[in-house]
Amino acid sequence: MSDQDIPFRYIYFIKNRVSNKWRDLAGFLAFDTPTINNIAGRNIDDISRCEDMLGEWRLRKGPDATMGVLMEALTDAELEGIVKGLKKKYPGLADGAGAGKRTGGSGKRRITGSRSKPVVLMLNDEYGTRKGGISTIHRGMARLLVSKGAEVYSTVLEATEEDKNDAATDGVQLIVPATFPGDPRQPELNWLTWDHQSRYPKLPPNIGFIIGHVNLTSRAARMIREQRLPDAKLVQVTHVIPEDVSHYKSDAKVLTIGDENDSILEDLKHADVIFSVGPLMYDYYKSQTRQLKPHFEFLPEPSNVFSTTEMTYVDTEMKVVLSISRVKGVERLKGYDLVAKSMGIVFDRLPHTKWRARGVTAEDFPESKAIIQANEKKGKFTPLKYGTQEDLSKDMQQAHVVLMPSRAEPFGLVGLEAIAAGVPVLVSHKSGLAWFLRSQDPDFDRLIVEIEDDDEEAAKTLAKRIVKILTDGHREFQAARKLKEKLLTSKYWEASHRQFLDAFGL
Repeated sequence: MSDQDIPFRYIYFIKNRVSNKWRDLAGFLAFDTPTINNIAGRNIDDISRCEDMLGEWRLRKGPDATMGVLMEALTDAELEGIVKGLKKKYPGLADGAGAGKRTGGSGKRRITGSRSKPVVLMLNDEYGTRKGGISTIHRGMARLLVSKGAEVYSTVLEATEEDKNDAATDGVQLIVPATFPGDPRQPELNWLTWDHQSRYPKLPPNIGFIIGHVNLTSRAARMIREQRLPDAKLVQVTHVIPEDVSHYKSDAKVLTIGDENDSILEDLKHADVIFSVGPLMYDYYKSQTRQLKPHFEFLPEPSNVFSTTEMTYVDTEMKVVLSISRVKGVERLKGYDLVAKSMGIVFDRLPHTKWRARGVTAEDFPESKAIIQANEKKGKFTPLKYGTQEDLSKDMQQAHVVLMPSRAEPFGLVGLEAIAAGVPVLVSHKSGLAWFLRSQDPDFDRLIVEIEDDDEEAAKTLAKRIVKILTDGHREFQAARKLKEKLLTSKYWEASHRQFLDAFGL
């Protein structure tokens, strides 16, 4: 065993004996107070905090995180009893762990970017924000890395002129797939996963990190690392929880939950570090992975497009209720059937109300319309195609309330964006966003609506909340403005962004 390869059995022994002294140990391993407090807050007990802290230490220090350094820190923290116990239980450790002082360490360093500008390859199907969710977070991460000096490349399946301009503005270089004369096939994710050698033959040199998104490009990231870039570190970002969302899709999706979970965990097993978007996802994958993997929560910062949006309330009879999500195939997951039932009640009370839904493609419109009308007979449904963040901002400026009534939602970025814009919002209590809001301030509780399992009761509850907002608009917009200020001044995202940048040596 080389000194820098710390086996899990040593970590297991240490974390179960350090107990509430983990803060002292963290101090001797050069953690600052804000980071220690952050580790404390995101874990439920001292054993988990110690494990998390040791994982982050190993991630930060790379080959310099040696067993010799760790035992020296234990001794400095007056935990020499643990060191003696380790040597007694594992006699070979006494002979081989003396090297590796805190000033350095030996062994070949993988490319981490801590001594030079890191080169990062990010894998996604698009560069833009039209599809929201993963794509928005992908672009946000890219911009964050560039802002601290990283050289960032992003794969895409296709790129519009707008995408190219956005990437150029962000300082990100796009990598488009090779196409061949006479080949009629349209770009698809399999090109990234299984055909990357031919479709993306010229990857940049000196790539130190690969970022994949679970479960969109996580397998592609793993394949490219294994087959072409074995010295790069693999960073996986989790966005989905199949056990939650698939139950509200099709029977076929339900039957594949086990396979999908296994596939995700296999990709995560090969990662060097994992980031999970929001507290719900972080908690879930912390439980799922179990093994010692550096794993951190990532909280997205709302785009300036929303934080700089100016909302003006005008008291009119005509009101706008805005939904943002695709409909086809996820009508139950996203709660469109509940909204349709609720809007029938709202139209009876407030007949001049309009219901707009952003995220309906032309191809999906007939089926999406049928889904809506099956639940709401009055037909006051205005479909809007997928749009950019600028389009969403304009939608919000015209809306009186934004709805996010999902039956399951690992995070709920669009709801966060609406809060940042300053428009009244209703968020399902089953969402990761609701979990996040409850951890911030009790004032955010006013945004959370209980989505009961009984559909009729859930629709009535939602309708009642919508009507209250529409009939008391001036007060609701004042409250929304205050919550916007509270959200943005908290700078809740800063600690998680520091951890993210630390992973890349920035």
